Amino acid sequence: MNSESTNGIQVINRASTILRVLAKNPAGLSLGKISELVDLPRSTVQRIVKALEHEGLVAMMDGGRGFKLGMTFGQLIHETQIDIISVMRPQLEQLSKKVNETVVLSSFSSQQTNVIDRIVAERELRVVAALGAVHTLYTAVDGKLLLASLSDKEVVQRIGKKYPKHTEHTKDLQSLLEDLKQTRETGFAIDRNEYIIGISAIGVALETFMGNYVIAIVTPSCRFDTDLENFKTELLAVKDRVLLGLGRTL
Repeated sequence: MNSESTNGIQVINRASTILRVLAKNPAGLSLGKISELVDLPRSTVQRIVKALEHEGLVAMMDGGRGFKLGMTFGQLIHETQIDIISVMRPQLEQLSKKVNETVVLSSFSSQQTNVIDRIVAERELRVVAALGAVHTLYTAVDGKLLLASLSDKEVVQRIGKKYPKHTEHTKDLQSLLEDLKQTRETGFAIDRNEYIIGISAIGVALETFMGNYVIAIVTPSCRFDTDLENFKTELLAVKDRVLLGLGRTL
């Protein structure tokens, strides 16, 4: 193998390592922190990150404070999930019609979640979820369901004892751990203005032979609690229908 091929493989390996580190830190990292975690010179990391940014695989955070996974990364995942989307879309459309709210489907791995499909409610005041979005684990419902699959010790290892607040309603660690305990007991994850002020959501995990997913109803906060019990009923109903359709025992 010539030196040019060897250098090319090395760059790919380093880029993959950087992407994995960012996947574990969806809130984003500074170049210095990335450099520390991947054990590479900052100048090397900067070159690779800029190349990834050009391809849309990495995006600069607001205010230039660092970098996070880009929308293209999520869109690539979206393309690989076409089979589950074809199965789920009729159910998502039915759910959205029943509750008259936006419904979101996220993929769910041990590392992160990604929005892979959505049905936007046809009403004047609604929420439009972005395809390919990677949410902060400790605020959005898909991230909370991921964290709820871990022990408290693993949760702290994943997000740290201190983390940036998205809003004044973002929970501190102790409150989050209590929230995750309730999620494990009920099966529901809830976000009330924790990720974005004015937006609330409820979601359930969907474990299938095709992978693990989250179905969520996302609404303006002003009408969330009024319809919460109905949301729970409809989410469980669609979860049961999908699992039965995929041949899984409930």
